[in-house]
Amino acid sequence: MTTTLTMALPQELTIYTAGETRHALAQWIAAAPADTRTWVLDGHAVAEADAAGAQMLMALVRSAAAAGTGLRVEGASDVLRDACRRLGIDVLLGLDQPHAEHA
Repeated sequence: MTTTLTMALPQELTIYTAGETRHALAQWIAAAPADTRTWVLDGHAVAEADAAGAQMLMALVRSAAAAGTGLRVEGASDVLRDACRRLGIDVLLGLDQPHAEHA
């Protein structure tokens, strides 16, 4: 049986916090059970995001894919969606769809 784990992203996902956040996420992934195949990042709480934060997420998703696992962002705030859209990576992160409550 495979496992899916979820972790909430912090309120701030900027150049000032991207390194620390990436380190925390890497530790979380390393400590996961061996049968974990999917990691989900909950983006509801993100109130501040910039290009560095969005690029960090993209790098994590690509690293996970290269390792044969999945990492996705769910419930992204409008702020996080906007930061990713400005870089053109919203589609790659699956954030190009409107929120269910906005549809």
